[in-house]
Amino acid sequence: MFTVLPAAGGYTMSENTKVIARIRRLMALGTRNSNPHEAARAVALAQRLMQRHGLTPDMLSLHDIQESVCQNLTSNAEKVPAWLSSLATVVCMATGCRCWFGWHIHTSCSGVKSVRRSLHFYGFSGRAEVALYIYTVLQRQLRADTDGQIAGYRKRRILKNTLRRRADQFREGWVSGVWQVLQSFAPSECENSMLQRWLAQRHTGDTLGNVNVRAAGKCRGDRAARVAGWLAGRDTEVHQGLTGAQAQQQITAGGCTHE
Repeated sequence: MFTVLPAAGGYTMSENTKVIARIRRLMALGTRNSNPHEAARAVALAQRLMQRHGLTPDMLSLHDIQESVCQNLTSNAEKVPAWLSSLATVVCMATGCRCWFGWHIHTSCSGVKSVRRSLHFYGFSGRAEVALYIYTVLQRQLRADTDGQIAGYRKRRILKNTLRRRADQFREGWVSGVWQVLQSFAPSECENSMLQRWLAQRHTGDTLGNVNVRAAGKCRGDRAARVAGWLAGRDTEVHQGLTGAQAQQQITAGGCTHE
């Protein structure tokens, strides 16, 4: 997993959406038309458009990769908490996506601006949208479960530092437990290659660095907090009809070829 280091400038994807849409329609006409002459003309026109605009079949596949962004993360720390990084990884493994952590400018209702963390999922065939949905649901549930666990700790006299560490231990255990709910979905070798190329193109001019992760600190009662988190995560329901194999059915559309 990567994080985008702060840099000047934005980005623009090189593909022309309207041109690619027209090429796709022509390609579809060429493969489905029963009249061989009309089919040949459609394919020839599509190829001329690709040559004119410098598009290749690989670029068309790259265009099928979509991005979904979460700008409401639980933590905005420079060092990403291990449980947050793990949760993003679990969602990627369950949806066949990839992700990276970035930054964005947040403007409050009062007009105050601040820099906050963002999480970007990217993948084929709408998988990024599913990944964002699953992540949002899980993050909300994790926050609620953590609040419930901390409420129990506050009834006793516990140091604030110990309280924070137990919360992190609970969260790490929770993410481990929630993995029992989801199933792994591995992209094909071809898709992995295309995803890597898309990421490089997406961040042309930017610097990608490894995520700086902060693991939960040890404290008195950390093991019990982690086990409690694991049990809570294991009992989590992503959504009615969107857990386990049913979630996988919604993200496995398509294969290595995306034309």
